[in-house]
Amino acid sequence: MSGTLSPSVQNLDNLCHKLALLCGSKTPLELFELLAKTLHALTQGQPVVLYRRLSTGNLRLAYCYPLESTLASHHALLAIHCYDDLAASELQLYELKGEHEVWGYIGHPPAAYAGPGKWIQLLIDIASQRLRLLKAERMATRQLGLKSRRRLLSRDIKRLASIDDILQHHGASWCDIFQAEGIALAYQGDLHCFGECPSRHQLFHQLQQLNQYNAQDEIAELNGSCQGGLAARLSVANASLGWLVLFRQQPLLPALVADTTLQDVLSYWLPQEASMMIELADDLAVAITAQEVVHLNRQLTKTNQRLEGLAHTDPLTKCWNRYYTELVIEDLIHSSVSFAMLMFDIDDFKNINDTYGHATGDDILRDIAKLVQETLRDDDHLGRWGGEEFVIISKGLDQDASLKLANRLCRNVEQYTFNIAGPLTVSIGLTLFQPGDRPRQLFERADQGMYLAKMAGKNQVFVC
Repeated sequence: MSGTLSPSVQNLDNLCHKLALLCGSKTPLELFELLAKTLHALTQGQPVVLYRRLSTGNLRLAYCYPLESTLASHHALLAIHCYDDLAASELQLYELKGEHEVWGYIGHPPAAYAGPGKWIQLLIDIASQRLRLLKAERMATRQLGLKSRRRLLSRDIKRLASIDDILQHHGASWCDIFQAEGIALAYQGDLHCFGECPSRHQLFHQLQQLNQYNAQDEIAELNGSCQGGLAARLSVANASLGWLVLFRQQPLLPALVADTTLQDVLSYWLPQEASMMIELADDLAVAITAQEVVHLNRQLTKTNQRLEGLAHTDPLTKCWNRYYTELVIEDLIHSSVSFAMLMFDIDDFKNINDTYGHATGDDILRDIAKLVQETLRDDDHLGRWGGEEFVIISKGLDQDASLKLANRLCRNVEQYTFNIAGPLTVSIGLTLFQPGDRPRQLFERADQGMYLAKMAGKNQVFVC
């Protein structure tokens, strides 16, 4: 192929501009529009169609350009429902590749010349990459949204004791949103209904067929006695819990209802509505699971009370407790983030308790924790290790900077006026995270440094 550009795409700079626009697409629809218009120009005005490949293997027309003239003069493009139809057509085809499989196909009637082939393939490759990125971003946004809704639903579940309560409280608004007449929720062999639904026998029969023949499908339209129903699977962590079904009486093309030969192929739901339905089913699955957790929690009150004692904060000093400090250090080691660990204790603290009493000792622990936290950076953290021992986690500092921080802590403590006679000092052991370190190795080095600082005369820092 010579790679000659069509007259409407005049030069390589113009093509590069088109590629940049593709890379900057904010939504799949914007991407499809830019891609289709560019291909339309490269193929000297040929219509461009894009088909989405469904999980069932069927194809659905997702976009075409130009819309009106394509629909009016290329009826065969609308009759393509599977890959065999597509392969039998005369379209020049290109794959839009997803992360693990083909996302869909884009095609156009053969151009009058073969020149733009390599440019078209380049456009398709870049569009595929951008589509994968947009899909990943959408999934991440969806996951964040689901987490937010989970928190809202969990608060709601505390006052809604059953699935029937959920339907009674939310059913009317869901019917209004989806323009549906009824809702059925099948869960663990039981059926819960709201509004106008088919009989329980008819529903159980349809759902049994779904479980048998649509085991991998997230969503499916029902037929026969349950025609007009849209069923979405309820699942959490890949475990199927049941089905959510919405019912409406009017298909998308109500004028064709009178034709009995078309009854089994009429669609009652738009693809966008199906996507919304899947999200609602995800929310409901989380809500039902949360509801079960609430019931379990009521039976595990004593266990929860014990777990509350493992909270992150030390009750006396209000800094991290040992349990949470260990968790954070474990996470930092696994993340390979560079950090320094400082372990210190208050010199001669036993004499302070013996002389002034434990109440004064507690006051000193609170004061020293507050003083140290005021000395640290925002990205540094203080945890109480036990008794008068504390641990500091300081991210992103080398040995010199960490040593300066430790010496500054020694000076600040020595110069602070506590509620006792004479100054108070601390001895600090300093160590830096090294590749391959385990938490125990870090603690042992820091503890050894603290011990050596005390043996050398206290009120100083020792690096190990």
